[in-house]
Amino acid sequence: MKANLKSLIAGSIGLLVSVSLPVAAFAASDTNWTRSTKLYEVRTWTGQSDLGHDNGSVSEATFYHPRSAIALPDGRLLVADSSNHLIRAVTIDRVTGYAGLDLGEDEANVPYGGYNNAELAKAAFDSPSGLAIDSHDNVYVADTKNNAIRKISKDGKVTTIAGNGSMGSSDGVGDKATFNEPSDIAVDKQNNVYVADTLNHVIRKIAANGTVTTLTAPSKRIVEYFPGAVETAGDYLDGAISSAKFNEPSGLALDGKGNLYVSDRGNQRIRYIDFASGNVSTVAGGGTLGKQAVYVEGNYVDGSAAQSRLNAPEGLTVTEDGALIVADSLNHAVRIVKDGKVSTLAGVPTEFGKNNGLASSAQFNHPTDVTVLSDGRLVIVDEFGNKIRVLQKYAKPASLPAGQSVSVLYNGKLVPTEVPAQVKSNAVLLPLRDVGNALGFEVGFDKQTGYSILTKGDTVYRIGNGTNTVTKTVAGKSETLTLNAKTITVNNRLFVPVRFFASESQLDIQWDSAAQIVVIRNTVF
Repeated sequence: MKANLKSLIAGSIGLLVSVSLPVAAFAASDTNWTRSTKLYEVRTWTGQSDLGHDNGSVSEATFYHPRSAIALPDGRLLVADSSNHLIRAVTIDRVTGYAGLDLGEDEANVPYGGYNNAELAKAAFDSPSGLAIDSHDNVYVADTKNNAIRKISKDGKVTTIAGNGSMGSSDGVGDKATFNEPSDIAVDKQNNVYVADTLNHVIRKIAANGTVTTLTAPSKRIVEYFPGAVETAGDYLDGAISSAKFNEPSGLALDGKGNLYVSDRGNQRIRYIDFASGNVSTVAGGGTLGKQAVYVEGNYVDGSAAQSRLNAPEGLTVTEDGALIVADSLNHAVRIVKDGKVSTLAGVPTEFGKNNGLASSAQFNHPTDVTVLSDGRLVIVDEFGNKIRVLQKYAKPASLPAGQSVSVLYNGKLVPTEVPAQVKSNAVLLPLRDVGNALGFEVGFDKQTGYSILTKGDTVYRIGNGTNTVTKTVAGKSETLTLNAKTITVNNRLFVPVRFFASESQLDIQWDSAAQIVVIRNTVF
């Protein structure tokens, strides 16, 4: 069997448990996260670490290695639930079946795949992966193990537009063409379908009349694993489209010019096919493909595009402002390529896990696709986490108190204050008692010294009026710390800078200037 990155890592990473939350409670209205994720966080829309194929509420539904997702015009999210061999539909609060037959399971409880063209409920797939939608709202599916490209029409019929279920690399019309585990597709405005023909290491094109052509050069590399054991492998070459070479291309995305970004998974690169110039170039990632190596060694490096490093990049999406978002699967992170630089948008790089939380603290388990919804949220398909995740703006109440120039939220809930917050020296100050109660401190007062006291465990803070210092005592050992603003008294209440005590409590604190809100959150949820 041909070696590939998916088979090398499949099953090697443990499954973790988490709780999903209804996405509607955290809706965002913009894509400012392409510039900064400070006010954004990752939540689970649906799915659990336990694999399965249960429909129902988003908190109860289960998946088995979802691979890709696209948004329909009616607001539903379609998910290629690959190891269940199904296409599922996700709404704000429910998961339902969309296309594909449940053919049962084998003795190892692994679902059977199949191949059948029919109406939605009777069609059968085998490891569906990439999804795309055309200008007429037809959905296309890279049906990986069936070596076919399928089409789901608006009236609910599933057909095969190219491929015939057999493995191969032949061009031709419709079922005369053959593929080798195609994993992603993209459809341009002329309804041409581009295919990442992964184990053939090429990019294919299906014209509107069903004619399949190969755009890039096939690899002729032979790798010897050990004496006498040889295998074909992908290659790497930039240049003219017809001579360019790839190594397990796995993700596709068209930009506003109609040119094609490609996740070149085995080469640890993002490539760019410029149809106008007729050239292929590398836009991010790097590393050396050794003479007897099947793949370039993966790595993790942020920075300039030329110096950046990736590890098995998969699904791609292009945002309205031209940023490229990458599901960097074996780095367990979501990366962003923008203005010639690569940075980490979300995830704890190189560490897989289950945590929801701030974009920089959330964890993924082999993310394989990304797509932007119409309201600006970023969907992240977390394959081995068996979840659909979303990057979106912080949670806040539906309404805030009238007449207050500044509000303070802690984990999405308003911090109530008897006296409104004060803004002094570019800092937000709240009554000491309100800060203490919100952050879990015991609040006291020393009548002899006139100091207010905050206590949590064996840590004690002593705070006076009109000062920018505080005495912190831990287990009997004291130190003087500097506040980010002086304390003040208003209406007989001592006001303290909230940032200092949030930071001391290991909480994230941000300022939403547009809404005049201080946002305090735990780093993980």
